[in-house]
Amino acid sequence: MLNIAYKKTGNAEAAEELVQDVFVSFYKQLSSLREDTIIENYLFISLKNRIFNYHRQLIAQLRKDHALMKDTPFQTKEMNRQMTEFKELQTRLTERIRELPPQCRAVFLLSREDQLSNKEVAERLNISVNTVEQHMRKALRILRAGLGNDMALCIACCLLFHLY
Repeated sequence: MLNIAYKKTGNAEAAEELVQDVFVSFYKQLSSLREDTIIENYLFISLKNRIFNYHRQLIAQLRKDHALMKDTPFQTKEMNRQMTEFKELQTRLTERIRELPPQCRAVFLLSREDQLSNKEVAERLNISVNTVEQHMRKALRILRAGLGNDMALCIACCLLFHLY
């Protein structure tokens, strides 16, 4: 589990904390779990949810930092470095999205940029929900391969700041 958490966060300390939280939560809820609960699945889903929350918190912090940078009349070297790194991530993401096959790119952008549900994307493109899901899996697989650990944070930041 620690390996998965580290791969998804890129931060050893955060990964350790997330895994520890999963096991503490599991221990606390052990008596209330159903008998047919598959422990491995329960732990994996708990970890997945904590990783999503971790990224949400990072995004919230980035939003605050971004708002502060807008309000600050001067920029420090650190702010400039962070913005440069962010713009590089944004550029890499934009390039990778442009490289997606046309239908796959259309599905991805409708889902992520326009924030449509799979059903809404399917209706708009006149394809099945299953096809939408397949295109999303393919798009995310391609983007993950090209962006590695930076993908989730990059996509989320770009969507929040509407920069690409």
